Amino acid sequence: MSARADAPPPSGGTATRRRGRALEQAIYQAVFDELRRVGYAGLTMDGVAAAARTGKAPLYRRWPDKDALLRDALMDRLPAADDIELVGELRADLLAVLRFLSAACALTKDPALQVAKSESQETHAMMRERVSVPTRRMLLEILRDAEARGEIRQGAATPLLAHVGPAVVTYRNLTAPMELTDEFVVEVVDDVLLPMLRPQG
Repeated sequence: MSARADAPPPSGGTATRRRGRALEQAIYQAVFDELRRVGYAGLTMDGVAAAARTGKAPLYRRWPDKDALLRDALMDRLPAADDIELVGELRADLLAVLRFLSAACALTKDPALQVAKSESQETHAMMRERVSVPTRRMLLEILRDAEARGEIRQGAATPLLAHVGPAVVTYRNLTAPMELTDEFVVEVVDDVLLPMLRPQG
């Protein structure tokens, strides 16, 4: 995005001269500000441009509509499963994946993300594909690898058991008034998952 495209906003205010990542971040922040202010139904490209203090050209050149813009804004804010570093050790890998899930859950406390999830089926599906699906897939792979190494009991590497950790973290996020903490994630791994998975005797 060039600075020339950062023209005065529709409201007639003075645009801030930005380009590249700085302009992109201002636009994404404006998306969340507008979601909190007017909800998904009231979200418009014009409103985002005005809130970001930019022209409409930078938006329409990159995003055809508000759904495409919202998707990229969410993708930018949510943690990425590809960034998880697995080391081939059961406890460390369980912690890495559940910390990723916990970080994503913490972001869903943001009223703007709650609005997006509740009012846009496409957004809800995207967040599921971005967070829930890779979490469960990686946990099942971790269990299968650990079973092959003899770290867990034979037959424990099942989709059902791979869902236990995410279910506990997600339930706590939905029902507890306090924020998810790293201490809680460690407790889930040490007090729930490992005793459930380790060979008996």
